[in-house]
Amino acid sequence: MNNKNRQADTLSTKTFARTDRILNDTGVFYYKTREGALQGGFETRSEALYDLNLFVANTQLEQELLYFDLYKAA
Repeated sequence: MNNKNRQADTLSTKTFARTDRILNDTGVFYYKTREGALQGGFETRSEALYDLNLFVANTQLEQELLYFDLYKAA
């Protein structure tokens, strides 16, 4: 099967630009949340990335629990 876009396809495809969430400000590292908040400062990029991964996992878990509570209440 050919997955390339065909001329007759009605849905347009978008390519979203990915930006690095890790910022370096004079040797101190931060990460930016989707809400635009800066978290940090971390001594290394690795520490900032580790904390970012924890932040994302925690946010996903909170969303799942909220969904479960709303589902259970319905």
